[in-house]
Amino acid sequence: MSDAQRVADENEILRIRRLWAFSRDQGDWETVKMLFHPGATVSISWFAGTAEGFIEASKMMFGAMGAAQRSKHWFGNHRVSLNGARALLEIDVEVRGRDYIGEHLFDFTYQGRFFDRFEKRAGAWKITQWTCIYDKDRFDPVVPGCVPASFFDGLKLDGPESGIAFMRFRQLKGGRPAAAGIVIGGSESEARLKHAGEAWLAQG
Repeated sequence: MSDAQRVADENEILRIRRLWAFSRDQGDWETVKMLFHPGATVSISWFAGTAEGFIEASKMMFGAMGAAQRSKHWFGNHRVSLNGARALLEIDVEVRGRDYIGEHLFDFTYQGRFFDRFEKRAGAWKITQWTCIYDKDRFDPVVPGCVPASFFDGLKLDGPESGIAFMRFRQLKGGRPAAAGIVIGGSESEARLKHAGEAWLAQG
């Protein structure tokens, strides 16, 4: 592969991922659908299944959001590994949102990385597998001092899942169970995910 082709492929892969973020945050589901190959899978905090299932669940979530509720995805540093028509993208991501937990409005932030498998089929790069690796989270009351200390009873800030303590707590309070198999940064599950990704890439 020439250097020019490598740069072009990497730029296209990043364009697809960034277009996903903008389209998802704007509720442009037709564009989101176009960015996945048929049979693509998604594994994130609240969903594990097909890309089609993720889109349908996201539509329902958007439909239930009130005027004060928002969420956006921001990307940072990245690494692309290419081998023919296959590629791995690992990119820093920060999810910023505003949501009610019970009667209280919170701003929340999740920091992690998207670990994506991309394939080029019929000349088009698209996502075939998307997994989020979670590194750190927090949330803060929109109105400081309005939340009693007892609200946070049960929040566990130690142990192997301390990096997603607020996410777990938010989902528990909201009655939305977390998906199975959440990948936490620095865990054995992250190591297995990357080992499998590298083996897949080598077969390209």
